[in-house]
Amino acid sequence: MTRIILFTGKGGVGKTSISAATGLICAKEGKKTLIISTDPAHSLRDAFNLEIGSEPKKIAENLYLQEISVTEAIKKYWEKLKLYLTSLMRSQGVEGIAAEEIATLPGFDEASQLLYIRQYAIENTYDVIVMDTAPTGESLKLLSFPEAFSWYMERLFPISRKTAKIMRPFMKPLLGVPIPDDTVFASIEELYSQMRDVEEILSDGTRTTIRLVCNPDTMSFNETKRAYTYLLMYGYSVDAMVINKIFQDDSGDFLLKWRKSQNQIIEEIEDAFGDIKIFRLPMSDEEPTGIKKLENMGKKVYGDIKPWEILSDIEPPIEFEVTDKKKYIKMKVPFANKQNLTLHNRGGELVVQIDNWRRVFFLPQSMADLNPSTAEFNKGKLIIEMI
Repeated sequence: MTRIILFTGKGGVGKTSISAATGLICAKEGKKTLIISTDPAHSLRDAFNLEIGSEPKKIAENLYLQEISVTEAIKKYWEKLKLYLTSLMRSQGVEGIAAEEIATLPGFDEASQLLYIRQYAIENTYDVIVMDTAPTGESLKLLSFPEAFSWYMERLFPISRKTAKIMRPFMKPLLGVPIPDDTVFASIEELYSQMRDVEEILSDGTRTTIRLVCNPDTMSFNETKRAYTYLLMYGYSVDAMVINKIFQDDSGDFLLKWRKSQNQIIEEIEDAFGDIKIFRLPMSDEEPTGIKKLENMGKKVYGDIKPWEILSDIEPPIEFEVTDKKKYIKMKVPFANKQNLTLHNRGGELVVQIDNWRRVFFLPQSMADLNPSTAEFNKGKLIIEMI
């Protein structure tokens, strides 16, 4: 079973270097490893001082690198659906390039990258896949897409292929829009199935975990807390954090105030994230580029620990529980608060919104007709009573 490790964090915290160092240590330990960049501003090539293409490139024993081309990914996975959507836009008077651009549904370009992960995981092409992602906000959009895609497809294309075949001759003149043909339906069905696979792979805490990268400063700390909450809300497992760019005691008097501030924030981080493994990484006196320096960085981070292992106890982020004839949903959202929370049942779907992030998921049959009655936070969990 392929082990997947995904790194995320605020821009500039050192995700790429730590992703590269992690993958390099895995490869050195005999694991066939792919380090894959899903950040449109690819910097993996800069970390290794190598040119990297859109297909996996072997650069050392057991070590492969890939920087995904969004254009090629869309062509590979979405082409038939996009052609139909483009024709649909043009039928409504949207012409040329505009129709083609509008036809790319929000998130399609980023999400196409996830289908590579699906392919490699299903085929067990690699022992370990390390993902270097875009900064936090983009990563969250990427990870929320599989569930959102399934939701949209069930509503945008509820008509079956067989029904469409019967109705196509009658509906097209009436509606004035093209009705999807069999190849489009086949593409939709395939994409739907693939995205369900992606969702299953990424939400399986026994094979996929997310690692946070944080600098010891207030802005990075606050963004990391929010990211952790949102990741858990979407059902993903987080097993570790790397606190990067820590000033050491021998860094001189000029940085004395910085060191004091960092020490205070590090204490707060370790107190707030006590349920996951935390690594400390000192500020390097040189840029960590090239295989040798990245390997040294990896050794500083992990020591004798095997990077591919799951480094913390993984609890289910969401649980459904029946106790004393009462029914509860328990969500692990450690840094959320009631003021920024909204909940409601919409036709058998529980809608949970925290700040600007919303999750919509189907309730089990036993709760489909119930509504949220009370909600309280207890030890980092949101406990919702359904009545």
